[in-house]
Amino acid sequence: MSNRISLSNNSGLTVSLMGATGESGDRSYPVVYDATTQKITYNSAKTFVIDHPDDSDKLLVHACLEGPEAGVFYRGKASIENNEKITLVLPKYVEKLAKNLTVYLTQIYKEETKNQHIVLKTTEVEKNRFTVYGENCDFFWVVYGERNSIEVEPMKSSVEIEGTGPYRWIK
Repeated sequence: MSNRISLSNNSGLTVSLMGATGESGDRSYPVVYDATTQKITYNSAKTFVIDHPDDSDKLLVHACLEGPEAGVFYRGKASIENNEKITLVLPKYVEKLAKNLTVYLTQIYKEETKNQHIVLKTTEVEKNRFTVYGENCDFFWVVYGERNSIEVEPMKSSVEIEGTGPYRWIK
């Protein structure tokens, strides 16, 4: 059984899609023909390139998360110092930008702390604030949310598409 797909036309153009074997087994990659550059490429993720922070001869290629929403996140480090609570404030614009905000907490372990399993509890985010309750400790926090302004399934007839290949966007 072959996992190869070939497409061709009368002028001799042939495009083949073959599975690539990796640690997770057979995988297929989408093939893209860019009529502007006349190049055929494949891509399994949306990527972007940044300068390498430690080696000026290298680049770093990072990928974007994908899903049926445009996610936002805010994160930080905080401490409870009164054995009760701390209220954390997000930027003013968050409530106008995002909805369905969820808070995740991770206690930072310190060897000198005798109580290694401190229970941390949080309120929901309201008016750009949330309060974390617990005993004295340091912790990391992350707030994830969903952008308000993204329509996930627009009708083709109601939008204008820009770009080519996998890098397309709604105008």
